[in-house]
Amino acid sequence: MNVGTVVWTSGSPSVATVTSSGVVLGVSPGQAAITAAAGGKQGSTTVTVEPAAFAGDFAVVDARFTQGVQDVVGAIPIVLSGNAAVVNVLVRAVPASARSMQLALRIFDATGALIRTDTAVTTGTLSPSPSYVAPSAQFLVPASVLKPGLTWQVVRDPRAHVPDDSLATDVFPRAGPATLATVAVPALRIRFVPIVLAAHGNATGAVSTSTIPDYLRTLLSVFPLGVVSTEVGAPLTTNASFGVPPSGGAGPFWQQVIQELDLARLADPEPDVNWYGVVVPPPGFNFTSFGGFSFVPVDGASTGPGTRTSASVQINWFNNPTQARDLVGHELGHTFGRRHAPCGGAGAPDMSFPVLGGTLEQAGHDVFAWATGIATSAPTVAASTGDVMGYCFPVWASAYTYRAVLAFRGPAVVAVRQAEPRTRVLVVRGSISNGSIALEPVLTLDARPSVPSGAGTYRLEGLDSGGSVLFGYAFEPFVLDHAPNVRPFLIALPSTPELEDRLAAIVVRGPAGVQRLDRSPVLSGGGIAALRESRVERAAGGMLSVTCASSAARGILALDAVTGTVLGSASQSAMRLMVAPRMELSIVCSDGVRTERTRLVAP
Repeated sequence: MNVGTVVWTSGSPSVATVTSSGVVLGVSPGQAAITAAAGGKQGSTTVTVEPAAFAGDFAVVDARFTQGVQDVVGAIPIVLSGNAAVVNVLVRAVPASARSMQLALRIFDATGALIRTDTAVTTGTLSPSPSYVAPSAQFLVPASVLKPGLTWQVVRDPRAHVPDDSLATDVFPRAGPATLATVAVPALRIRFVPIVLAAHGNATGAVSTSTIPDYLRTLLSVFPLGVVSTEVGAPLTTNASFGVPPSGGAGPFWQQVIQELDLARLADPEPDVNWYGVVVPPPGFNFTSFGGFSFVPVDGASTGPGTRTSASVQINWFNNPTQARDLVGHELGHTFGRRHAPCGGAGAPDMSFPVLGGTLEQAGHDVFAWATGIATSAPTVAASTGDVMGYCFPVWASAYTYRAVLAFRGPAVVAVRQAEPRTRVLVVRGSISNGSIALEPVLTLDARPSVPSGAGTYRLEGLDSGGSVLFGYAFEPFVLDHAPNVRPFLIALPSTPELEDRLAAIVVRGPAGVQRLDRSPVLSGGGIAALRESRVERAAGGMLSVTCASSAARGILALDAVTGTVLGSASQSAMRLMVAPRMELSIVCSDGVRTERTRLVAP
């Protein structure tokens, strides 16, 4: 039916427009007699004009799925087996209207069968220009509903309580249900390792199964993750100095901690596990120069040294209560291949970051908060928020960072790796900094071998006493965030006692020059056996003092003799450990190139 004559029985007679759907526009409430002609015939009827009749148009103009971050065209897929999703819906009203109305979200499986219907009510004033800064309505879709092959559609006012003049715009997408783009990503495993600061009264980072959710809050909110599993590892003791109160946590402290933690991760037969060290600044410190450090690997498939190791300050230490949990997202973001975003003066920023100032491209939504009951909707995260890979607070992930992490951890590395057998390895460690090479004492232990691929700007060689080359490898040092001029390296070569007996020197050469590490002259000529008798005793505060028999030892490594777990290491002849009484220990002492091992029981 098109335009007809409306005769009022309660009020002044007038003429109004009647749409094809039977909606009367442009009249006041009351009873209306409608006369219309069609096909050469004429008829009349009486209708009731409701008080809230809307002289205009409602339309569902857009709807997008998000798990926290979405791009400007809605092209980021939904990650399966991870977070819930939210469907943000935009309803246009011309002219603006404060009237609320119901929307329905319909989800169909791969066969086209309807598997879920949900309803939501619009909030606020509907405008002619709706925006995702303030969605008209939101639907929460549990993670268990998200499967491959789903299709979906949003319907406005399914019960026709608030009609308008065009039914065609009351559904989205217009052409029918849309396919939901989904993606599978590999599981993320994290081992939180308490770091014991032996140089500061054994101050130990606090992390437990009950506090892990606090550590994960930002990480789970801003990154495209599926299954995430966590555990608390054995404490790792370091002799690294945090500094002199009240200010500490400078770069050298974190560099030492993360390299020692990376050595410990090498002994873990499960290569997929990310190791995350937890540090508490000792009493008397109220400032740390850096909140954490991490390696930045070159690809998501890499699992060797320099790839999946991070450390940061524990939660509840900073004045800003979100800062420590934001650091977990930031540091693990580095292990996902991300450089710094140019926000807050972050060093060595990603020059390809698309937004000047390192903020988001568009608003995000805190889906995790709604899904976990922290909020009753998915709060909007302003586009002015700093990217999680910068130094600004608060933080969120930009679509640029989110897509990059998704690509880095994408289908190419979905397959779960099995535990790798440990074998005796010869570990050569060091770093290149400010144009010079530094070598740490060589250690031997049972761990996963990590042999360079054969390409790189540096070369490692092992020489015998006559100068003959026993082995040689080209390699490229690692990338360490926050310290672009420091390039650590760790190479774990399959070894035998025969090779170790012949080894007399380690040489590393490259653009930064040449560095050579020889056997200790004090222990030459067969005197290496002097390292074999290590000593242990309980020190003040309950710590275990471990000392190599010869003061000429240049390095020490302590392991759990039963599990092979690294408990601590130091580039000197003694160290302290936090271990329980009666624990069986294996102590490795190094003269710089060769090692001896002692097995003993902690008193």
